[in-house]
Amino acid sequence: MNSSITIVSAFFDIGRGDWTSNKGFSPHLERTSDTYIQYFKNLAELDNDMVIFTSSELKPKIEKIREGKNTVVVALDINKKFQHIKKRIARIQKDNEFISKLETRQLINPEYWSPDYALVCNLKAYFVNRAIALKLVNNDMVAWVDFGYCRSAEVTRGLSRWDYPFDRNKVNFFTVKKGLTVKTIHQVFDHMINNRSYIIGGAIVATQKKWKEFYKLVCQCQIKTLRNNIVDDDQGVFIMCYHYKPQLIKLNYLGKNRWFNLFKLFGKKDLITLSRRLKVSLIGK
Repeated sequence: MNSSITIVSAFFDIGRGDWTSNKGFSPHLERTSDTYIQYFKNLAELDNDMVIFTSSELKPKIEKIREGKNTVVVALDINKKFQHIKKRIARIQKDNEFISKLETRQLINPEYWSPDYALVCNLKAYFVNRAIALKLVNNDMVAWVDFGYCRSAEVTRGLSRWDYPFDRNKVNFFTVKKGLTVKTIHQVFDHMINNRSYIIGGAIVATQKKWKEFYKLVCQCQIKTLRNNIVDDDQGVFIMCYHYKPQLIKLNYLGKNRWFNLFKLFGKKDLITLSRRLKVSLIGK
């Protein structure tokens, strides 16, 4: 294995193909398993080493997509392994006290009603650290990238190999809004309840050492969230991480609501990329 950044990701079919508008779901939520597979094909074009966690039935399909490239696909039954935490998430999501805190417009968001969705979103740091613990990662720099992050081939900006000099002393987050300030834990919970988006969950980059430190922090924040009778996806938990350990984290700005600018602004170190980042920093998008 010889790429400078190992990419870790995961995909589990949580039934989003059934979240159809004729069943009362918001149209943007419906995505079939095949939709995600098509998205992944765009990310899979990269020559970087990859470690992918998935279910046993999807393992051969993912291996076929990455055929000829350094890839390890790990089969895992998350419903069995995380059944107790999933039940706890479900109890909170059905709790009237929790529901009463949410604005009506937020009730359609799956992190507030789907235990499967909330669980999978909160396992990103676990998957990366599991890959490290299993010695599947041979590069020092490791990135989590969502399985479906690249919804079109244009997202990777024609890169063949992702190699960018991220800050090795930090956990690199990516943001779509400036001005994140969280001075108290009450402000953190307010961000969670009101679903305010600052940090994206789609990508995180750090060294193996920093990932281990970050994983401990994530677990502490997840426990605190559940003990306060709150469920949120990864974005809210990452805001809490930033509140407790800002010195561990670097916020890299992608532009206002530019969720898919990762490879455009942090794909490689050259003058074109530098000019794009300068433009975003000046005009904000």
